Amino acid sequence: MYRIFVRDLVLEAEVGVYESEKGKRQRLRLNLELECIDTIAAAGDRLENVFCYHTLVKGIEAILAEGHVNLIETVADRIARHGLEDRRVLTARVTVEKLDVIDKAASVGVTVERRRQ
Repeated sequence: MYRIFVRDLVLEAEVGVYESEKGKRQRLRLNLELECIDTIAAAGDRLENVFCYHTLVKGIEAILAEGHVNLIETVADRIARHGLEDRRVLTARVTVEKLDVIDKAASVGVTVERRRQ
């Protein structure tokens, strides 16, 4: 196995259940770790033969661009399931944090973990 990770990715998204959160973008910090089948030895030093974190980030940006989502739990679940679309990914752990919600807290958030069935 090997793990791909993305740390402290900050993006904006329309997310939240409260009226004050609707129609505006909020900063989210995302941390991801995906456990992959080890294809490194057979990859031949070719990008298309390994799971690519750049592709993962582009997919996350597309998910967040789809429009308003009520719950960050939903955001985390969609991102984890996106990672699992690649047959080499066995487990996806995704943490999503809202950065600007509670003045006295650096962030609030959720972590979800999904495994290939």
